[in-house]
Amino acid sequence: MQPPVCMTCTGYPGRAAPDKAAPPHRPAFRRAYHETRKEVYTMTTPNDSLDFYPTPDSLAFDMVFSLREVKSGFTTYPKPILEPSAGDGALARQVHALAFNVHHDYKTGEVDQYDKGKARSAELDCIELSSDFRAVLKKDGFRVVHDNFLTFRPTTKYAAIVMNPPFSEGARHLLKALDVMQDGGKIRCLLNAETLRNPCTNERKELAARLEALHATVKYYPDAFKNARRAARVEVALVSVDIPDREPVSRIRLDLKNETAERLKENPEFAALVSSDPITAAIERYNAAAEGVRRIYEEYNGIKSLFSSAGAGKKENPVMAFTKSYNDAIRELRGMYWKQLFEMPQLFDAMTYEMQQDYQKRIKELEGYDFSAYNILTVREEISRNLLSSIDHEIIKLFDDWTNLHYNDEYSKNVHYYNGWCTNSAYKINRKVIFRCNAFDTYDGRFCPRYNATGHVAQIERVLHFLDTNGKPYNGDELRAVLDAAEKSGQTQKIQLHYFTATFYKKGTCHIEFTNTDVLKSFNLYAGQRKGWLPPTYGKKSYHDMAAADRRVVDSYEGEASYTDTLTRHLIPTQSTFLQLNA
Repeated sequence: MQPPVCMTCTGYPGRAAPDKAAPPHRPAFRRAYHETRKEVYTMTTPNDSLDFYPTPDSLAFDMVFSLREVKSGFTTYPKPILEPSAGDGALARQVHALAFNVHHDYKTGEVDQYDKGKARSAELDCIELSSDFRAVLKKDGFRVVHDNFLTFRPTTKYAAIVMNPPFSEGARHLLKALDVMQDGGKIRCLLNAETLRNPCTNERKELAARLEALHATVKYYPDAFKNARRAARVEVALVSVDIPDREPVSRIRLDLKNETAERLKENPEFAALVSSDPITAAIERYNAAAEGVRRIYEEYNGIKSLFSSAGAGKKENPVMAFTKSYNDAIRELRGMYWKQLFEMPQLFDAMTYEMQQDYQKRIKELEGYDFSAYNILTVREEISRNLLSSIDHEIIKLFDDWTNLHYNDEYSKNVHYYNGWCTNSAYKINRKVIFRCNAFDTYDGRFCPRYNATGHVAQIERVLHFLDTNGKPYNGDELRAVLDAAEKSGQTQKIQLHYFTATFYKKGTCHIEFTNTDVLKSFNLYAGQRKGWLPPTYGKKSYHDMAAADRRVVDSYEGEASYTDTLTRHLIPTQSTFLQLNA
């Protein structure tokens, strides 16, 4: 017959570990296990342990199991864990089993020979007042870090405390645990129910008030110790406290915040500029961040000798170190702020797609330049100088992308042919256009334009905006808001955007229909002029002042009435139009 397997060895009541035999009939198993543990208990229990009541197995399991966290479908436990009144290890064995998959021999209590490596690396610390029990804990593979929890001054930041303190000092021990975990973490504490139900001392009253403030939960167990190794007819309370992580406080940051506030108070005009201009505000944040980096390195260099083992003639070997030099840290800080600058709508929406990509690639180069008003102005002037040629390139590229598709039957209706100037192969974009654009998730087929389609459509809108003569700056936030709303509602057809409606299909195409025919006309006119398909006099002379050959091109392209309207409303874009929009 195989030896019985305890839940403290497997982590689950009545379930065998994968490499162990299943337990026999449960009553027989319980008798065998408890007889063995009683023998160990009799040999190891100190004479002065009147307050020692080992946690019953099922209750110990519940306490540890309640710490679990499910993240992305996986069960994890907070670590490291402290057991501050470990006794003979009843709770600690459950922590080993559940949180670290470490199992103990049911007779000897020692760690299974195959799990000794895991036990050594397990993030579990134990504290025990009794020297006899400390010896048992060490023999059983637990790390004992202190003797008296009430005098313990931890330097480790624990994520959880699991405890069954002496019943006569339960309030004091739990108050100590709350102090240890004041910066955040979980506590599971077993108390005599009277400690909570009868707050007859100042200590108990303080505990009750703090537990209420932390929204602790309490579950009562009337006969939890009835059949325990040390039986007792006592009602116990399981206190569960989940303390949220405290917001980190930095003295350096507080000082910088106060200094900035004082500077803005002394200069109201600059304060108004910071609050109204995002770029000026970004420069102010960068200056504060750079000063913060300088002070952090200054502090580190001033204190690092305390945690360095270097001696005379020996190589420095600090227990902690900054992996970057001060200058490297400043360079990366600059890069972060330059990247954020190019993502601001004021710059991002004013640049062509080609320029956006180019400046993102130049972040590494710009790390060598301070994030200052002068350098930002220099970059913006550079953008303005390069914008005209980039706009021209983007317009022609979009025209070519749409018209080159017409060789495929599905996209053949994108273009309309006309008799151009000195050519019979001229064409323009029709009101309805089909192009490749995937707006659906390849995994589950869900409509999600934000991953691909939003950027594609934004690029088209931005190009068309350069041809829009209304003089208003482009606002990409409007497009993103409309497509986000369409995604949430599941709308895939006739989505009204700035210049057209868009319909997305799962086969990976987008059908747009222009609702702003003026910008479509300007788009076709600009492309026709750049490709030499329209006569040089197009848009410069009235219809009747044009030569007969030129009038024939007008007739084929749009007709006299439409041409006159084009002239009257100045729909033919020029480079001066681009400059005006950029300004």
